[in-house]
Amino acid sequence: MRIDGHILTPLPEGGTAFFRDSSLEAGTDGRIAGIGEGSGAEHLIIPGLVDAHVHLPQFRVRGLFTEALLPWLREHIWPEEARFVEDEYAAQVAREFRAGLVAVGTTSALVYGAPQRESAALLFDALRPLCVQGGDVLMDRNGPEELLRSTDETLESSAASLERWGRRYWLTPRFAPTCSGEMMSGLGKLVAMKQSGVQTHLAENLDEIAWVAELHPEARSYADVYDQFGLLGPRTVLGHCIHLDDDDLALIKARGSWVAHCPTSNVALGSGRMPIEKYQTRGLRIALATDVGAGPNLSMLDVMRSCIEVHRGHCDLRPADVLRMASLAGAQAMGEGNRRGALVKGRALDAVALRVPGGLRAGEHGEAALLRILEGFEGRYEDAVVGVWVGGERLLAI
Repeated sequence: MRIDGHILTPLPEGGTAFFRDSSLEAGTDGRIAGIGEGSGAEHLIIPGLVDAHVHLPQFRVRGLFTEALLPWLREHIWPEEARFVEDEYAAQVAREFRAGLVAVGTTSALVYGAPQRESAALLFDALRPLCVQGGDVLMDRNGPEELLRSTDETLESSAASLERWGRRYWLTPRFAPTCSGEMMSGLGKLVAMKQSGVQTHLAENLDEIAWVAELHPEARSYADVYDQFGLLGPRTVLGHCIHLDDDDLALIKARGSWVAHCPTSNVALGSGRMPIEKYQTRGLRIALATDVGAGPNLSMLDVMRSCIEVHRGHCDLRPADVLRMASLAGAQAMGEGNRRGALVKGRALDAVALRVPGGLRAGEHGEAALLRILEGFEGRYEDAVVGVWVGGERLLAI
């Protein structure tokens, strides 16, 4: 098979490549065989987009914002997540969530499930053939009774899920305030034994940080809480990370953990601006994410646009920079960095075809065309996406 268009991709070794009037060619195994001459199709072809932090059970309540993170959780998110005990309701939302991802060109995602046991099965089964990893949200304190599990049950079910799903399953403690020290200690032991992935939230909101300080006076900082329990490592993805000091940054860098930057969510909840220029200087690994439902929609194109806008005046982010963070970096955070995230030979053909307003201009580079797409389709990115492929399988037709 082949996909004709103008191909723009980050390169694993660094930099970006642009191939005008070319074609992606793939074998029967769904892997990219090479890039050849094209037939003059007008679409911009980019790698499949990767969402490094997104909540499936919050899909129907996206956009229901209150004044801050903690009231929003209590008033909107936890009541909605409680509904996921109903199998048919959960399955229906999962179908909508999958359709929403495909419509905006997201082909891989690191997903938070519901707090109910075995919600990971819903992620892995209902979202095929998308590349999905994640786990059920873990809570054993400071939340509604219907969302809490005992510490022992949490640890037993987590160990069983790791055995069943392997590296696809990520330990998902919601955040330190809803996870006891005993539970986090037990999860840390699982990480050490199984080298499992961990996804959680860190330093999103000032009230949240103050709450963590009250609960853990023995810790130097919020990040230190996770580190003391063995939850920071190269397979840890930390959502938000807005309010961190220099010691926190040094710790996250030393552990090799990833930051999932959620600019649209941070704006929506008024959480603050993550100082990305400082994190880049310190060498932190950063991927982009929607954080639906705090993020208003599933579009990584919207996140890319927002990232450029939010940080304008603080650092000069180019379209190639946000494309890398929304594709290759996300794949690397998921442990898929050698298989996905770039349109190069031997990788899975995960690709998105985008409509360029007015077509590619004479002499125009793919980066400039991508910027016009991000600016021209704001608020209706589904209209920009005209083709989606995962592993060579076409999920949305041109």
